[in-house]
Amino acid sequence: MGSPFDILIEQHRELEERFERLVSDADFEDARGEVAELLELLRLHSRLEERCFYPLLMQVEGRDRTLQEAEDHLTMRELMDELEDLPPGHPEWQARLFALEDLVVAHFQEEENAILPRLAKALDPLQLDEIRRDLSATREELLARTQAFHIPGRGPLLESLRWDG
Repeated sequence: MGSPFDILIEQHRELEERFERLVSDADFEDARGEVAELLELLRLHSRLEERCFYPLLMQVEGRDRTLQEAEDHLTMRELMDELEDLPPGHPEWQARLFALEDLVVAHFQEEENAILPRLAKALDPLQLDEIRRDLSATREELLARTQAFHIPGRGPLLESLRWDG
């Protein structure tokens, strides 16, 4: 069945791949569509964590640890807003993109290597199953809301995840 956090981890991989493709492309000026899609996917992922994962983190590890994670999300949002305000290819735009990628990758590594394993150990099987269902349902709700507003970005990150293999 896998980890209850498979949805988050799968999204991490998808976002990392998108960052890698974007930063390896030398022509940033034609990347506005790719960037918009990446930022929307990152926002969806952030909302999913904030709605499902952070309450659990608060319960298990406390307020200070949860605030540290929330500060990462705030910084990500600021960088995303700055990216949207600057023209692609501008030196400051590139600096913001690289800073966002570095922050996102470090944030994902911290979650996957430290936080998620601790949470998985701290919860009983019923709680783990509940978080799995909550993540899946919330992800679908966020996707439906995004589609209702005709926001682009349907891709592997937004495809249905199958838990049964």
